[in-house]
Parts: sequence; C-alpha cells; structure tokens
Amino acid sequence: MSQNQTPLRGRPKKLDRNLILQSALMEYWTKGPSNVSINDICKLTGASKPGVYREFSNDDGLKKSALETYQTLAVQPLLDILYSDKPISETIDAAISFITQDRKSMGVPNGCLLVMMTAQSEQLGSSTLEELNRIRANLFTAYFSWVKRAKLEGELSDLETNETALYLENQHIGAMRMQREGISNETIANVLNFAFKMAFSKKPKLLLN
Repeated sequence: MSQNQTPLRGRPKKLDRNLILQSALMEYWTKGPSNVSINDICKLTGASKPGVYREFSNDDGLKKSALETYQTLAVQPLLDILYSDKPISETIDAAISFITQDRKSMGVPNGCLLVMMTAQSEQLGSSTLEELNRIRANLFTAYFSWVKRAKLEGELSDLETNETALYLENQHIGAMRMQREGISNETIANVLNFAFKMAFSKKPKLLLN
C-alpha cells in the first residue's frame, strides 16, 4: 500500500486486552461494578464496543475477567501470607501490613472490590457471581487453615476453628470498609492488631462475651 492509499475499511483495530482489563478493574473498584457499563469502558479506552464484546462476550464476561485480575493483584498475596509457615505473630504483622498498604502510592483505590461486588451481588451476572463466590471461599479457607495451624501449634485453644476464621475474615472486611470511608491506615492497623491478637490470646471469653 502506498502512502496515498487509505486503509481498507472494515479492518478492526487490534484491541488492547490488558488496557481494557486494567481500566475496567479500576472503574469497578472505584465506582462499584454495577455503576460502570461497557460503554463507559469503551469511552475511557477508545475501544470499540463490538471489539470488547468479541473479546469478553458480554458485560458479565468483562466483570469476571476483571475480578480474576483483582484476585491475582490483591487477594493471592494475602493467601500466600496466611498459608506461610511463619510464626503466628509474624503472620499477623504481615497480614496487617498488606491490608493497610498505602493505596495512593500504589495507584490503586481504597477498599476492596470483593466487598463492593458482594454488596451488589444481585446485579452481577452468573459468571461473575460464581467467580466472586470462589474467591471468597478461598479466602475463608485460608483463614480457616491459619486458625487450624495456630491451634495445632498451641497458639489458640477452645475456640471453634470455623467461628474464629469467620471472625478474622470479617475483621478484614471491616478494615476494607473503614479504608473506603477514609479512616487512616494507622488507625485501621491498630484496630486489626487488637482484633487479631485477641483471637490468638488464649482467652476466648474475652473474644466471645
């Protein structure tokens, strides 16, 4: 083709999948998944709507793919911490440090996409909802395994493993909500430190009563 010839009409531009995913993830994370449409993502990235549909099938497919990206970015590192062989006190410190990272310096929003998607779960498609439930189950299992290991090592006794894991998971969820509301990471870290160490204090009556 000479320089004077125009490109063939109808030839689709190559879609930047990573750009679409990263943009969608940040929009869902900032505004909530039900408040962002494929049209919004197309305007933000310059991608064509047919191209996005070809790549992700539909809105549900895009949200599921963005959630998978979030799992790799923001959930898997915490799972690795909880499954580590480090002493309980070190694991507590590492988990709190990860949860209360300075999001602004990292260029990511405050809060948790899992929490936001759970709150809007009735508006999610079936594939996204299935992925959300899978990730949440994996996170609970990690807390459960951590508590079980602590009991085997004599760091926690008498408390039910399932209830303690649920307690710890909900402290995590609460921390994400506080972060979203603008409460300082220092305050959140102090709250988590108190809550986590209470769970492993070997004084279950203080925790449950």
